[in-house]
Amino acid sequence: MALPPQPTQPQFQPPLRPQAGPPAQPSPQPTKKPGRFGWAPLAALIGLAVGAIMGTATSGTEGTASPAATVTVTATTQASEPTTEPTRTASKAPVAKKTTKPKPPAVKPAGNVSKRQWAKIVKSPKRHLGERYIIYGQVTQFDSATGADTFLADTAYHNTMSYGFFDGDNTLLTGRKKQLDDLVEDDVFRASVTVLGKIDYDTQIGGKTTVPLLEVNSVKVISS
Repeated sequence: MALPPQPTQPQFQPPLRPQAGPPAQPSPQPTKKPGRFGWAPLAALIGLAVGAIMGTATSGTEGTASPAATVTVTATTQASEPTTEPTRTASKAPVAKKTTKPKPPAVKPAGNVSKRQWAKIVKSPKRHLGERYIIYGQVTQFDSATGADTFLADTAYHNTMSYGFFDGDNTLLTGRKKQLDDLVEDDVFRASVTVLGKIDYDTQIGGKTTVPLLEVNSVKVISS
C-alpha cells in the first residue's frame, strides 16, 4: 500500500547579489511620423515667429517695454463661381434737353420826325444813338470815292423837293450793297434809318466836315 505524499517544507535561499555589468538600455520606442500640414508644425512655426519678434522688440531699447506683435493666421476660402450669369440691363442714352433760345429784344419801328426833332439830331447825333426815324433825302454823291455801300445826301424830316431843289442837311448814309444798288445821284428817296452818331470826312476841296452818320434799314426811290 502506497503512502500519500508528504508536504515538502520550503527551503530558504539567500538573495542573489546583483552582478556588475553594463546598465540595461531601454528598448527603443517607435517614432510617430508627423502628418502633412498638421497643426503641430504650424503652431511651432508660429511660436518661433512670435519668439523672434518678442526678442527683437525687447533687445532694441533698454528699459522700455515694447508691445508684442500679434501674428494672425487668416484662412481664406475661394469663392465659388456663380452658376448663373448675371442679367445685363440695357442703359438708356441720356436725352438732351431742349433749350429755348432767348428772343432778341423787339426793335422799335421807325417813326416820323418833326422839323425840330430832326434839327436836334443833326446838331447832336451822339445823343440819339440807336433811334430810328423815317426821313427823306436826295443823293448828292454816290460814286467810286464813296464806295458801293456809302453815299452822301441832303436829308430832311419830309420831302422838301421844290422846283428841282431839295432843301436838307448834309448827311452820310451807309447800308448793304444790294440794298443800295438802285440808288444813283440826284435820286429822291424815302428811308428808314438808325442814328449811328457822327463822322468826319475829307472834302474834295481839301477841308474836313462833320456830319450825322445814319444806317439805312430800308430805302425807296420816290423821284429821280
